[in-house]
Amino acid sequence: MKYATYFTCLWMLVIPISMVSCNKTKGDAYKKYLEGGEITYPGRVDTVIVQSGYHRIQLSLVPGNDPLVTAFRILWNSNRDSIEIAVPQQNRKDTIPVLISGLQEGNYNFIVYSYDKENNRSVVVNAFGMAYGNSYTGTLVNRTLKSVVQSADGKQVILNWGEPAGGEQGIEVNYTGAAGTVQQIITGAGENRTVLPDYQEHSQLTYRSRYKPDTTAFENFYPELSAVTLPVFERELRKADFKVLSLPTDVKDGGYGWLIDYLWDEKYGTPGFATQSVIPCWFTIDAGSAAPLSRFKIWQASDRLYKQENVKTFELYGSNNPAADGSWDSWTKIGAYTSVKPSGLPVGQNTDDDIAFAKNGEVFAVPQNTPAFRYYRFRLLSNWGGAAFMTMGECTFYTHEK
Repeated sequence: MKYATYFTCLWMLVIPISMVSCNKTKGDAYKKYLEGGEITYPGRVDTVIVQSGYHRIQLSLVPGNDPLVTAFRILWNSNRDSIEIAVPQQNRKDTIPVLISGLQEGNYNFIVYSYDKENNRSVVVNAFGMAYGNSYTGTLVNRTLKSVVQSADGKQVILNWGEPAGGEQGIEVNYTGAAGTVQQIITGAGENRTVLPDYQEHSQLTYRSRYKPDTTAFENFYPELSAVTLPVFERELRKADFKVLSLPTDVKDGGYGWLIDYLWDEKYGTPGFATQSVIPCWFTIDAGSAAPLSRFKIWQASDRLYKQENVKTFELYGSNNPAADGSWDSWTKIGAYTSVKPSGLPVGQNTDDDIAFAKNGEVFAVPQNTPAFRYYRFRLLSNWGGAAFMTMGECTFYTHEK
């Protein structure tokens, strides 16, 4: 009984001491967390838009709703590099562009903090992006320029392009206009034809394809420039002015609906022109006005390429006052010509290249300083198949005269 009483008294003594001890511990912990004052976290940036560039990255910061935020600090390269951007007090909702340049090619992690005027810092916001460099641009190629063609009147140049490579956004073309000023045309990715409305003859044109490595890129990337020299001015003689000059010794249409006039109707299928069964034979074209030729083109009758009656060898003559009796004294020989078959295969055997070459029209040169003539006379000597008459599809004359 004595022991029970002693235990009870001891227990009553311990309880108050324990309560005092517990209260004291809680109070110390609370004061510990209050040391240095209450912690303030400014509102973090709302959005960070990251766009790739060439050895640089464009960040666009969208501020949050906290009016106390005065600056953003951006860190990268394991926090070794940083930049601080002031937040404008007016138009606080405007996006703030930040261009970070001088970057090595590679991936980057950007750490963005907000600060108030007391230099309190927000929680972190991470943003990731890619800077591109020579490793990427070294893989880029320019679109193939298939041909440079002048318009019929010679006042425009048409550029014909091949197919674009993957990722190409278009082509940047720079050239000199007729007035001597630099001109630029941007051709879209889906376009395969570019028209220069005017140009300075025999000047240099440069071009390069435009690429974007990904959908976030804010600028274009380019391979090295390619260049081509624009042609000297050249125009076609107007076929609307052409007509037949029928002289006494000239060959006539051979019938079958193949007429001399079809040589300048701008139709490159059949029918063309077929002569009477006379070899050699000749016919005369009145071009309407005199002009010095720079070259000319002949198309074969398209249904018998490099065979049958299509002309193989011929001569071209010019005159400004043809003799009325059809004699040759008033004519000047411009040149003797032979049609060429690229493959050299026997008659009746044509390659795809042979066919394409013939359908594009065969170009024949004219000696420099050839006088200006109004009348042109073809003297047809032989054909590809040894047939008894001659056929031609179309002819076009060119001049450098403006």
